[in-house]
Parts: sequence; structure tokens; C-alpha cells
Amino acid sequence: MVEAPRSNPLPAFIKRRLMKTNTLAPQSDASRVEAQSGHEPRYQIYRQARAGNFMPEFKTDSPVEAVEMFALIAPAFDGGAIRLWDHAAQHVSASVEWRPEQTAFGFVVYHRTNLFHDRLLGVLALHIAEREAMRQEIHRSLRLSA
Repeated sequence: MVEAPRSNPLPAFIKRRLMKTNTLAPQSDASRVEAQSGHEPRYQIYRQARAGNFMPEFKTDSPVEAVEMFALIAPAFDGGAIRLWDHAAQHVSASVEWRPEQTAFGFVVYHRTNLFHDRLLGVLALHIAEREAMRQEIHRSLRLSA
């Protein structure tokens, strides 16, 4: 059985480079992104451990999911930090601030405040909070009418 001659799929300049260095020519940035198998999601939520290091807890490309999970995630310990990292912009988009207050009995209670450094995520958080309040009100009114 005789095989038909195959055409070489590599362009001439890559073949020359392959012959000289025994490696392929570098890929363009666009093809490098497509070739990456480990896609890094845009939004990542990190929670501080007692040792002080931050561990990834949640990753997503959706800003809605990121803001919802950021509001729901509890700290690893009292006063522990939580941060929402925007991988595309390479900055912290939101963080948690804890303010200690003393109760009438002398116990210290921490109050959580979500600080959104990205204005659009802050607006999105307000809409999500309004939607949740409306959902709870509807649920309460349905329970009372039954």
C-alpha cells in the first residue's frame, strides 16, 4: 500500500526556525490565551486564615455570583478578612471591615461592613440586597395569608 504524499502544514518560516533551534516559533499573545487550559476566572474571593494567609474560597466569571457569594461568605474566625479580587483588573474590588462594639453585658461583638472599591459592583450589591428584601417580604406575606 502506497500513501499519498502529505503537504506539510507548517509555514516555511516556522520550518526554518524548527530546523535551526529544534523548537517552534513563539505563539502570539492571542493564541497563547486560547491554548491555556487553566482559565483563571475574573472574580476570586479570598478568606483570611488564622495564620494570616489568604485562601481562595470561590471563583467565577459572573459579577452577580461574585457579589452574592461575597455577601454570604463567613470569615474563618472573628474579625477575619474577606476580599473580592478582580483578576482582570488586578485589584481588590471589595473587602470586609469589622468594627468591634461592646454590648451592655460587656461582650465584644463584631459588626460587618462590606466595602466595595469597584463602584459598579457596589451598585450591583445594592440591587441584590433590594431583591433579597423584596423576596423576604413576599415570602413573609404569603406565610401570613396562608
